[in-house]
Amino acid sequence: MAPLSLGIDLGGTKLLILAETPAGQRTWKFPTGPGFTPDDFNAHLATVLAELAPAEVSYGIAVPGLVAADGTIGPCDVLPLCNGWRPTAAAVLNDGQAALTAYAANAAPDSTLAIVGSGTAIAAAIQVAGRRIPATELGYIPYGPQGTLDDAASGVALLARLELTAAELSERLSRHDPAAVAAVRAAGDAFGAGLATLINLFRPERIGLYGGTLSYRGYLTAALSTVDRRALPALRSACRVELAPQPELIVARGALLAGRSA
Repeated sequence: MAPLSLGIDLGGTKLLILAETPAGQRTWKFPTGPGFTPDDFNAHLATVLAELAPAEVSYGIAVPGLVAADGTIGPCDVLPLCNGWRPTAAAVLNDGQAALTAYAANAAPDSTLAIVGSGTAIAAAIQVAGRRIPATELGYIPYGPQGTLDDAASGVALLARLELTAAELSERLSRHDPAAVAAVRAAGDAFGAGLATLINLFRPERIGLYGGTLSYRGYLTAALSTVDRRALPALRSACRVELAPQPELIVARGALLAGRSA
């Protein structure tokens, strides 16, 4: 029996486990949040492995925040109880780096690419002329007088400002509620400013986008409008900004590829 490969996307709101089995691709989702612990992770992984009963398994795990060379999870605001945890995985990497691994898989080896996610926080990873830049924190760039891009553009910050759940926000947007529409447009504008910053600094040929915040009506439209307005025209015209293939799975797919090649 061939070893089973898993790709694991451990995020601030959900744990997504992707398996490539002889019968095809399968996924599992479990809720996370600030109180999520390594023990919770191990329990959910055990549930999946009990269902699959593999003879041998290897997995890569992608996490928000920085990761030390030995695989120890560093500062991680959205999963504070996982700080200092060292998972026993074939590969442990930043979630943006995992997404870039999947996004760049079919690109030219010397290409310049970026991948940017907007979900619980803003994630990004960059490849310049085929060379990966170490994990960065785009969400921490200053935005506004005292805030950061995370504060202005992330899904969690948006919901907190409106004091709504994701479902409530989507419902209000469907009714064209003025306050909801304006808040989403402002968040999208901030996200677009972050994308324009990447274009102006690194001149990527492509930027792939992923993350749940992109699903809010008006967010992506506002972001792309801001990119067009704030990126240097010559650099903007040379950069394609697009939704990444299977954006909901791109982090897990990158983790799977990283674990398989470790």
